[in-house]
Amino acid sequence: MLAIQVTKKLKDKLKVETQADGLDEISPLFSWHAHLFLYKRKNYVIVMNNQSRYNFFLGSLVKKDFMNFDALITEGIRENLLADEFDERDVDIYMQQCDSVDYAPTSLRPIIGQMNDSIKITKLGWEFDGLEPADIDLKALNRKTNEVPFLSLPETYSLDAMKKAMKTLKD
Repeated sequence: MLAIQVTKKLKDKLKVETQADGLDEISPLFSWHAHLFLYKRKNYVIVMNNQSRYNFFLGSLVKKDFMNFDALITEGIRENLLADEFDERDVDIYMQQCDSVDYAPTSLRPIIGQMNDSIKITKLGWEFDGLEPADIDLKALNRKTNEVPFLSLPETYSLDAMKKAMKTLKD
């Protein structure tokens, strides 16, 4: 099972109920935080893993995307892991355990702070480059976001932390 801990803003947009019951039983590797933000009147979502802080952006989302958010987020996880050259077998093992999605309220303030920092850095870059939503290359952006150091991680970089965490699935 995959636990997606959503901010109030995203919860309202998704029109889902959140439950914190059983959240402690889910491995942090299978728990993600997600937050909705706007850039030039377009909807974007940042998704960050609780254990490794591995993250990616989804965007320019429209109403139908929010109606099919479970599939969008699981496919986003798969695509980004593969694009970051994770072993395909490891990704398959991970995704097999993500057969359902449960929504919960956010619980870790440091993650929310790190997501907000990532959003600020990203928006500043977009504004500096003068990018319109149609010009944004999310695939390229998502390759760069995990190269930003997080000093709270033992591995410093979230990509390295996620690779280390994924290796524990085989053990």
